[in-house]
Amino acid sequence: MKHFFKKLILLGFLFGCAVLFFILLITISLHSKRDDYFMEFFVKRKMLVDKHHQKTPSIILLGGSNVAFGFNSEILQDSLNMPVINMGLGAGQGLKFMLDNASKYLTEGDILVIAAEYHHFFGNDAYGNTDLASLFYIDPSINEGFNMKQVKALTFGTKNLFRDYLLSLLGLKNKDIAFSQSCKVSDFNSHGDLVRHWTLPPQHYSHVSPGDLKTINMPFLDYYENAVAALRNRGVQVIIIPPSFAETSYKMIEERLIPLFSEFEKRDLGFAIPPQESAYPDSLFFDTHYHLGYEGVLIRTNQLIRAMKPGGE
Repeated sequence: MKHFFKKLILLGFLFGCAVLFFILLITISLHSKRDDYFMEFFVKRKMLVDKHHQKTPSIILLGGSNVAFGFNSEILQDSLNMPVINMGLGAGQGLKFMLDNASKYLTEGDILVIAAEYHHFFGNDAYGNTDLASLFYIDPSINEGFNMKQVKALTFGTKNLFRDYLLSLLGLKNKDIAFSQSCKVSDFNSHGDLVRHWTLPPQHYSHVSPGDLKTINMPFLDYYENAVAALRNRGVQVIIIPPSFAETSYKMIEERLIPLFSEFEKRDLGFAIPPQESAYPDSLFFDTHYHLGYEGVLIRTNQLIRAMKPGGE
């Protein structure tokens, strides 16, 4: 029996060493990709920190890739006479992390525009996935305020990073990657807008519903309501708008969203733009039902300007 436990302890030790070794390799690999898409998070965060230190009231656009792909901040800035920072990157960070990260740097006079992807409010998607793990291994200090659901998301995200790293080493990684996975920090402009696709023709995509939209995450909705109320109490104007969504895909999920919209209205989280008006014609989308091409970017940008100007001018 003693020999058995010794072997068990040895195996556990070796397994732990192997895990730590792979974490070290993944960390080194992520740090080496200085122009990688998710490195843009740290560029955007610095914009927020600088805004905070300079006490410059600004418009902050918050959400996943629908925000990164979805606005021309230069037009917003010129029309609304306020600096604009586009914090959009990937929904896989989780809406909780996005809010926690941005809230630290927001002060009285700022305007926060939230355009969260619908699936953040169902299941556990608000707590992140592999995208959150990638950011964590680049800078572990981002874990401030993580709850147990986010720690669990990190665990699953780490497993996925292991898998992708091993497949890459073996030359088996899928070469047919999504457009955003091929983008770099250099594909964003100085406001944080992803601009690489602005001059490209649309890519084919299929109309599918975005994950499981069956069970609204009420505890997260409580958190979201309290987070928005706290910001408003600090003098931050919070404007909530729907994500951009291709019309065909939106019609597939519209009925499932009605209970969510009802909860939003009850909690003073209603949209400044009706969801149906953010369900744009399919022809305006680039490569997914969330990502607008440049014509759509202009339409959505001007739509937001009208919603933010007094009297909807």
